[in-house]
Amino acid sequence: MSATAEAQAVDERNEALRKLLHRRYKYIDRKWDAVFWITAAFVVGAAADITKLLFAGDWDFWTDWKDRQWWPMVTPFAIIIIPSALQYIQWLAWRFPTGAVYTAVCMVICQWVGRVVQWDWFGGFPLNFVWPLSMIAAAVWLDWVLLKTKSFVLTGLIGAMGFAIIFWMENYILMAPYLQPVDFMGLTITAADMQGVSVLRGQTPEYLRLIERGSLRTFLGQTLYVALAFGATMAVAGYWIGQFIARMLAIWPIGRFITRF
Repeated sequence: MSATAEAQAVDERNEALRKLLHRRYKYIDRKWDAVFWITAAFVVGAAADITKLLFAGDWDFWTDWKDRQWWPMVTPFAIIIIPSALQYIQWLAWRFPTGAVYTAVCMVICQWVGRVVQWDWFGGFPLNFVWPLSMIAAAVWLDWVLLKTKSFVLTGLIGAMGFAIIFWMENYILMAPYLQPVDFMGLTITAADMQGVSVLRGQTPEYLRLIERGSLRTFLGQTLYVALAFGATMAVAGYWIGQFIARMLAIWPIGRFITRF
């Protein structure tokens, strides 16, 4: 065998070995990615849900508290903080515009598991009393704006405002049947309010109901539009709070560690 043929055979063996090692390491990388993202889903979902509970609380729990005055204002601010933080980290680390969607999916799954197991199976409350919010469509919009603009400033303005509006639009489909006016004991109230009166809950601050009186709870009127405008402004503030958290707790410590070592 000539030297050229031997060299070609060696190159072929090396190439075959390289492809074999590449497939093996690629398989290990895929397994590590799956383990990482599945494990992170519990942390991300819990962080997003806890943040919502701290700021929104009962406004996003009971059906009769999902009103058109406070729910569109407080909830978008509460649920955009963690998606914004993870969006900032993923975009700087991997140029993945998927942080908001990933957080939304994790949070919705955690909420459904909690509502079904804790409140329906063990608590005995029907799911139409404690159904969780939906924010996946709003999160898709937030990531899409970042993908197209590649700017956190534009995403914080256009994306966050649209986030609050789309949040109400996608949840209004679920909420609309409970906003219908009904005659209950001589009073005109919504079907959601009738649920709250029919099923008593312990340790519920019912006195806060005084913030909405008369027909505001029965007919939307102009209250909703004012609430959406103010909620969109609060969502912008929540977006930049999430950006600050990501920079201070993730990006800045990593940058200091890499610079030092």
